[in-house]
Amino acid sequence: MSGRPRFLCGVVEGFYGRPWSMEQRKLLFRWLKRWGLNCYMYAPKDELKHRLLWREPYTQHEAAQMQSLIKAAQEHDVEFIFAISAGQDIVFSSAGDRLLLQQKLRQVAALGCSAFALLFDDIDPCMCRADRDVFPSLAQAQASVANEAYRELGLPPTFLFCPTEYCSSLCSPSPAKSRYLQTLGQELLPEIGVIWTGPKVVSQELSVALVEEVEHVLQRRLLIWDNLFANDYDCRRVFLGPYTGRAPGLVPRLCGLLLNPNCELQANFIPIHTLGSWFRSELWGCTHTNSTGTEASAELGDSQGLQEGYSPQKALELALLDWVAEIKQQVLEAGWTPLHPSTGCKEEAGLHPGTAEGQEALLDPQPCGTAPSEADQREPEPCAVTTGNRKRKAISVPEEGNGSRASAGGPQSPAGDGDQLASGSRESCEPSSAMPSTAGSDRSSGAPAADETVHSLGTPTCCSSGASTCQSTPLDSSDGRERGSSPPGSPQPGASTADVLQIPSGCKADPRPGPISQLVDGATTSPVPTALLTNGTAVSPIPTVPLISEEGRSDSSAPLTMEEARMLVELFYLPYHHGPQAQHLLEDLQWLRANSPNMGVPTRSPNSCVVAQWRSRARSFQQLCAQTCCLHSRFVHSAGQALLYDLHPYLWDIRNLLLAASAFVLWLDVKVPGSPPSSLSPGMAASCVILTTRAPGEAALAALLPVGNSCDLFCHPPPLFPSRQLYLLHPLLPQDKGKLYQMCREGLDGDPSTAEVLAAHPNLLGDRVLGSFLSLSPEYTFVLEDAGGPCGYAAGALCAERFLQERDSSWLPAMQRRYPRELGVLGQGVLEEALLFFHTKPLPVPLPVLRRFPSLVQLDMAPRVQDMGAGCSLAVSLLSALRTNGSRGVFCQVSAADHQQLSFYSKLGFIALPLPWPSSPGTQLLGRLL
Repeated sequence: MSGRPRFLCGVVEGFYGRPWSMEQRKLLFRWLKRWGLNCYMYAPKDELKHRLLWREPYTQHEAAQMQSLIKAAQEHDVEFIFAISAGQDIVFSSAGDRLLLQQKLRQVAALGCSAFALLFDDIDPCMCRADRDVFPSLAQAQASVANEAYRELGLPPTFLFCPTEYCSSLCSPSPAKSRYLQTLGQELLPEIGVIWTGPKVVSQELSVALVEEVEHVLQRRLLIWDNLFANDYDCRRVFLGPYTGRAPGLVPRLCGLLLNPNCELQANFIPIHTLGSWFRSELWGCTHTNSTGTEASAELGDSQGLQEGYSPQKALELALLDWVAEIKQQVLEAGWTPLHPSTGCKEEAGLHPGTAEGQEALLDPQPCGTAPSEADQREPEPCAVTTGNRKRKAISVPEEGNGSRASAGGPQSPAGDGDQLASGSRESCEPSSAMPSTAGSDRSSGAPAADETVHSLGTPTCCSSGASTCQSTPLDSSDGRERGSSPPGSPQPGASTADVLQIPSGCKADPRPGPISQLVDGATTSPVPTALLTNGTAVSPIPTVPLISEEGRSDSSAPLTMEEARMLVELFYLPYHHGPQAQHLLEDLQWLRANSPNMGVPTRSPNSCVVAQWRSRARSFQQLCAQTCCLHSRFVHSAGQALLYDLHPYLWDIRNLLLAASAFVLWLDVKVPGSPPSSLSPGMAASCVILTTRAPGEAALAALLPVGNSCDLFCHPPPLFPSRQLYLLHPLLPQDKGKLYQMCREGLDGDPSTAEVLAAHPNLLGDRVLGSFLSLSPEYTFVLEDAGGPCGYAAGALCAERFLQERDSSWLPAMQRRYPRELGVLGQGVLEEALLFFHTKPLPVPLPVLRRFPSLVQLDMAPRVQDMGAGCSLAVSLLSALRTNGSRGVFCQVSAADHQQLSFYSKLGFIALPLPWPSSPGTQLLGRLL
C-alpha cells in the first residue's frame, strides 16, 4: 500500500472573482477534515499577487496571513498547495523573470508550504520574440521554467503543472495528436504532475478511457481540476447539487482530484460533502480490489454503505441532513438574528388578494428558474476568449475555452476585505438564479413544513393525491378557439371559473395537487383570480385542504427544514441537469404556453376537457411558484448571515421571475369581455414550444415568456437588505378598483386641505391616474399586493392609437361631467392637476411613435415598496401579455420632473424617444421594443 503517494482529493480555489477570506478558508478546512478530504490548492485568479502581480513578493502582513493559513491547513490534515499563475506576461527566456518566480515560491516555502503548482492556463499561446529566439515551442519554454523551479525548491513531493491545453476540447487536433502535449510529456521531469479538466472546461462526465488516453501522451498520472460546480463563467448561476458524472475506478488512474467550486463558499456545502462521499466510496473500492497503493485505510473512516458504490442521490440525502444541521449551528454560533423586515410570513396572514364575495385569502409566493435538459447534453457553448486579460463573456452553459472559466463574478459573502491577501478590483455582474435539467431522482413529495402559510394563486385540483405527471400529451394545435374570438385575457361568454374547475369524466388531468391558501378564520380557499362574467359578478373559489400543518407554521423563527433545503438544491442543481423542482417548473410553463386554449390563431372553441386539463396543469405550476416564493421568505428569515448573502441573490431572482410567470399564466386563463382579436401569428405560438436547454436555468425559464429575450428586464441587483416580504401579482380582479384608487390617495387622506374634496370625490385621483385604463383596457392591468394590500400596478393598452381616440371621445367627456371645473381645488397641487387633466385638450402623440411603439403602458408602485424586483415582475407580466397579442413596442408618458419614475423606467430598458414633442415640454416620451 506504500507504493505511491496518497491520492490528493479536495478543493482548489481557482475561480475568477472575489477570493475567499481567510476565515472562509479556515471554515473550508474544517469541512474537508470532517468529510475525509485532504487537499486545498490556493489559486484565486483575481488575487493580485497570484496572477496579475505575480512578481511582487508578499508584504510582511500578507506573509503572516499566508503562514497562518498554511498552519491552519496542516492542523486539519489538509495538504496546502500554493499555486502561482505567471503565464500571462512571463518572459520564459528572461533570467530575471525566472529568478523572481523562484524567489516568490521560496518565500512561500519558508512559511511552511511544501507543495506547489505552476499554472499556465487561460493565456495567449503565442510567445514573444525573445522567447521564440530561444525556445522552439511554447511547451519547451514552459517545461524549462517548471523543471528549473522544481529543482530550486529541492524536489518537493508535490509539484503540479497546468498546461495551456488543459482539456480535450483545447487540444489541436486531439489529445493523442497534440504536439504541445507530446512535448510536455517528453520534457517535463517525471515527478511533476499535470493538471487536466477532462473532455471540456466544465466536463459533464469523466471516463477512465479518456484519462488513460491523456496519461499515455503525458507519460504520467493526471490530477483532475474538476470544474463541475464552477459558476464564475456565468454570474447568474449557482450549483448546489451532488457530485456526479465521474466513472467508477478513476482513482487508480489519477494522482488526485480537486474540485473548483462555486465562487460563494456557503453554496459549496453539498458539492464538497458529496465529493467526500465519492472519495470514500472510491477508496473502499480500491482497498478491496488491491488495485492501488493509495493510503486508503487511514482515510476511509466508517465504510458503512460504501460496498454498494457511490450513489449521488444517497450522498445528497446524507449531505442534506448535515446541511440543515450546519445552517442551524451557524445561526446559533454567530448569535445571528435573521433579517427581519417590517412584515413577515406571519404578518402576511392578513394578505387578501381578492377572492370573490368578500372572502379573504392569503398571499401567494412564486419563483424559480431552470437550465439544460437532455437535448442540451451535447456540446456546451465556449466562452469568447480574448488575449491579454483573457476576459470572457458570461454564457449560459459551460464553455469550452479556458481552464478556470470566464472572468465574471457572482454574488459575494459579506466577509470583510481586511483579512484578504491583496486582491484586485473587478467588474461583477449582478447575480441571479440558475436552474438545472432532468435529475435522475423522483421528485420529492409534499410541501415544505414551513412556519408560514403557503399562499397561492392556483385553484385546487379535483385529485388530492397522485404521482407527478409532467408528461402530459401536448394538445392538438387545431383544437383552438373559434376564429375571431378573443385573445388571451379575453372572455368566453357564459363561462366561469367554476364551470371548468370540475374535470369532466374521461379527461386526464394532471393529478398533482394544486396550491392552497388559508382564510383568516382557518378555512381554506384557493385565491385564483376570479373570472369576470358578462354580468360583472365573480365566482367563488372552491374550498380545499391546507398545504402545511399547524406545527409547521407554529414558530416563524424555526430553522429551515429538510424539505426546504431539498427544494433549494433542486432549484439550483447542476450545470447539465435540472433538479426535479426546476424541471417541473420549466416543463409546466412550456406546456402551458404551448397548449393554452387562448394562444395563437383560434380555429374553434376548446372543449371542456381541454380547458380542464390546461387549468389542472396551471394549478400545478401555481403551486410550485407558491412554494418557491415561500421558500424565499423562509430563507431570508432562517438562514445565517453568510449563507443568506451568498445565496439570496439567486433565490431573489427566481422569485421575481416566477411572480411574473405565474401572473402571466393567470392572465392566459382570465376571461375579460371586450378584448380585441389576437394578432399573434401562428409562428409565434409555435416558437414558445422550443425548450432553450442551452440557457442557464433561470434564463431557460425566462425564455419561455414572450419577452424572455429582453435581458434588461431580468438583470437587476438584489436589494442590499434582503426582505422576506411576500408579494402577490395577478391580473385585475373586480374588487381591485377600489383598493387601487385608495392606493392613489395614500398620503392625502389625512391632509386637511384636501380632506373635504376627497370626501366628496374619493375617486378623483384614481380616475386621473388609472380610470381610463380600467374603463377602456382592463384586460391589460396587473396588480401587485403585499401585506398592506395593493402596492403597485401595471396598466396597458394594446393599440394605443385606438385607446387614445376612445379616451378623448367618450371617457374624458364623462369625466368632465363628473368633475366640473367649479370643483374648488385651485391651489391644491395634485387635485388641481387632476382636474386640469380632465378639462384640457390632450396633446396628440406623434404618429411615428404610435407606429413604432403601438402599445401604451403605465406602471407605478407605492412608496413603501423598496424591492426593485417586484416592480420588474410587474413590468414583465404586462409586457408579456402585450407581446403575446402581437405588440412589438411600448411607450409611456412621464413628467420630466419625476426623476424617480424616469429612473424606474430606465432600469426596465426604456429610453427617451428623440422625436420632438414641442406641444408638451414638461412631458417625456419613453419607449422600448419588445
